[in-house]
Amino acid sequence: MKNILIFKTDKLGDLINISPVISNLKNSYPKSEITLICSNYNYSVANIYSNELKILVYKKPILFFLLSNFKKLILKKYDLLLQLDGKNYSYFTSIFIRSKNKSCLKFIKKKKFLGFNYFTKRPNALYNFFFNHLEISYEDYNIENNSKFHYLSLYLNLLKKLNIKVENKDHYLPFINFKKISKLKNDYVLIHIDKRWEEFSLEIINNLIKKILLISVKNKIVITSNIGGNKVYQKLFDNLFNNPSIEFIKSPNIYDTLSLIFYSNTCISNHSGLIVHSAAAYKKNIIDIVHPDIFNELDRWVPFNINYKRFNINNFVESEFIFKS
Repeated sequence: MKNILIFKTDKLGDLINISPVISNLKNSYPKSEITLICSNYNYSVANIYSNELKILVYKKPILFFLLSNFKKLILKKYDLLLQLDGKNYSYFTSIFIRSKNKSCLKFIKKKKFLGFNYFTKRPNALYNFFFNHLEISYEDYNIENNSKFHYLSLYLNLLKKLNIKVENKDHYLPFINFKKISKLKNDYVLIHIDKRWEEFSLEIINNLIKKILLISVKNKIVITSNIGGNKVYQKLFDNLFNNPSIEFIKSPNIYDTLSLIFYSNTCISNHSGLIVHSAAAYKKNIIDIVHPDIFNELDRWVPFNINYKRFNINNFVESEFIFKS
């Protein structure tokens, strides 16, 4: 294969989650040119791979995007197109691109209307016609065995259907000389507090403070927030800023966040995609603290070959929490 095109226009962590697909394609076809279609939102992560991939940023309307990249998308002939973001506009755009093979995931979801069950499908029957290979993903997160529809496994299955050898399942993210952000030495525990923590009760937040105090007895800790901060991060700061074992870093940008992950030992979050998937790429210990409603669903997202633990947000205080260094 000489020319490969990949659609991945969704979230930051989702893009890192397909990095094993990219590495296996590069291993099998080292002289190939791989073009990644990303979004404005995840471009900052896509750009880290720019030494290995050609990057195109998807911009609506679709016609404008196709015409502004006429030579790269309409005139060019691809050997493989991988639609890996499940977006309807990506399925539609794929119709106009010439490729010997087109592969994607087919998402099937059961819904109910007026007491009747029905199924929605992406891609629909019309788009199906334009794809050679599909992997089925049933989007029923309440099933017991969510690992059956592990997204990275489904992506890699598409490669296997194309007789592309899958030699490596590990995440990877190039290190681009990130400057060291934390004042602490390496091997600290990184705790990322995003806005989703505001959905939880005061009791849970107070339990989080207790747990952080317990961790701080034997570990240095860096606590970060999402861009703009949030009320829970501020509450932690107000209660813990005098603790000499804890450093607070509010609103780090993406590259600063990646630096903090790279120099840490363990990363704790409410399953923040960027945190989990970049921590997997840098081989860090990973801890998810999540609501029981999504506990089993996350089996679809756990990277391969990592030290990973998941805790119910209602009882994480009592749980054994930290990995050995």
